[in-house]
Amino acid sequence: MTIGAMVFRRTMFSAAIVAALVPATLVACTSTSSPTPTLNWRSCQENDGFDCATVTVPIDWADRDGATIDIAVIRDKADDPARKVGTLVALPGGPGSSGVDDLLKGGRFSPELRARFDIVSLDPRGVQRSHPLRCDGGLAAHRPNMVPDLGGRLDEIRSYARDFAASCREHTGALVDHLDAVSVARDVEALRVALGVDRFSVYSRSYGTMFAQAYAELFPQRLRALLMDSVDDHSLDGRGFFATEARGGQDAFDEFAAWCERDRTCALHGTDVHRIYGDLFDRAAQGTLHDSADPNRAMGPIDLSIKVTQRLYRPDWPGLTVDLQALAAQPATPVQSAAVQRSGRPAATPEAFVCADWKFDIADQDDWIRQWHEQNAAAPTLRAHFAWAAGTLCSAWPTAAQNPPHRPRIDGAPPILVINGRHDPAAPYEWATRVAAQIPNSTLLTYDGWGHGSYDRTPCTTNAADRYLIDLVIPAPSTHCAAA
Repeated sequence: MTIGAMVFRRTMFSAAIVAALVPATLVACTSTSSPTPTLNWRSCQENDGFDCATVTVPIDWADRDGATIDIAVIRDKADDPARKVGTLVALPGGPGSSGVDDLLKGGRFSPELRARFDIVSLDPRGVQRSHPLRCDGGLAAHRPNMVPDLGGRLDEIRSYARDFAASCREHTGALVDHLDAVSVARDVEALRVALGVDRFSVYSRSYGTMFAQAYAELFPQRLRALLMDSVDDHSLDGRGFFATEARGGQDAFDEFAAWCERDRTCALHGTDVHRIYGDLFDRAAQGTLHDSADPNRAMGPIDLSIKVTQRLYRPDWPGLTVDLQALAAQPATPVQSAAVQRSGRPAATPEAFVCADWKFDIADQDDWIRQWHEQNAAAPTLRAHFAWAAGTLCSAWPTAAQNPPHRPRIDGAPPILVINGRHDPAAPYEWATRVAAQIPNSTLLTYDGWGHGSYDRTPCTTNAADRYLIDLVIPAPSTHCAAA
C-alpha cells in the first residue's frame, strides 16, 4: 500500500476524485482475437519531447481472445544513445498514480540515468489513460462512518461496499474484476515484448513494488535489474497490515514532533504537538472540525489522520504546523455531514485496486472494534492510519482478492535492490526489512531519514541506485545513507 503510497486514502481518495476525472470510453474494446503487442510511437500531445504509444492487452489474461483495453505508454529516450545501457521501465505507485504524468512532469531520475537509459513508463490498467476505474462520484465522495467508537456499523459498511462495487461495475465494466498486480505484471510483459527487448531493468516505487514483485515471480529471467523503492510487504494479513501501517504513521508523526520540540523555527515550538493533534481528533469526533478545503463539510477523524499523514510524505513539517494551527483556530461550530448517496456521475477512484491485492478479514462488529483498538494502540496519537478506511472497505468488498497476500515466490531473478526510509509514513521500514529477508539474493539500502520514496533523497541514495541500475553494482549489506 503505498501501499504506498498507497496507494489508500480517503482524502487521497476524495482529493483525487475531482482531479482525476478524465473523459474515457466506459466500455472496453471487444476484440475477439488475441492481441499482438505492438507500439506505434508518436510525439506526446502534452510534450513533444517524449514519445507516446499504447499497447493492447486482454482485460482478462485467462481469456486472451476476449475483450481488450489499451495501456498508455510513454518513453523518454536516452540522452546519450552512444552510451545507452538499455531500457528502464518505471512502475508508478499509488495505487492509481500515472506513470505517464510522472515522466511528463520531469520524473525523479538523475541526469546520468536519463542519459544511459530509454526510460519507459505507463498508466497501469484502470488508471487515467488506460481505461480508468470509475465508480459513482457521490458514493466515492461521501463514506459511511468508519469509526466504531463513534457509532460506525460494519453492516452499514458492507451494504455500502456492495452498492459502491456495483457502481464501479456499471461505470467501468468487466475490468473491475482484473485490477490486481498480477494482471498489471502481465501487461508489463506485453510491453517488454512490444519493445522488442530480451531483458529490461525496472524501477518501482510504493504500490508499484506490488507490480514489480508480481513480475519477478512470473518473469524473473526477463529482468536485468530490479530496484524496489519504499516497498510493500505483500505477505501481511489484514491485522498485520493495519498494525504496521499505524506504527509507521505514528513513528513519522513522532519525528515531526521531535523536530518541533528542538527547532525554534517550528511555529509550534514550545507546545505539546501530540496534545494539539489529540484535541483536533476529539473535535473531529464531535463534528466541530471543518474541512479546510470546504468549510461546509465536516472533517472526520479519519480525514484528519489522512491530512496529517499526507504532509509527512515529503515530509513537509513546516506545512504541517500551518495546517494544525489553522485547524486549531477554527470556531468549534457543528458541521453537518453529507449524506451517503449516489450522484449518477462517474468519478475515478482507486479503491478496487487495493481490494484486488489485499485481504482484510473482519468477522463481525466486535472483531471490527477489537481491530480498531489495536490500531489505536499502535498509533496512540494519530489513532488511525489511512489504511484503516481502505482495509475496512475491502473487508466488505463483494469479490475476493484476485492476488491475495503471500510471501514473495521469486526464483531465478538477478540481484534485487530494496531502498527504504527509516521513517516512512506509508511504507514502514519494517516492511522493507521483511521483504529483503524473504527474497533470495536481495539487499536492503537504508535511508536514515524521513518521507515516502528514497531514490532522490540525497546524493548517497541516488548514486547507490544509479550504480546498481547502470553498472549492476549492489551496495554492501547493511549500507546506510545519512538523513538529509
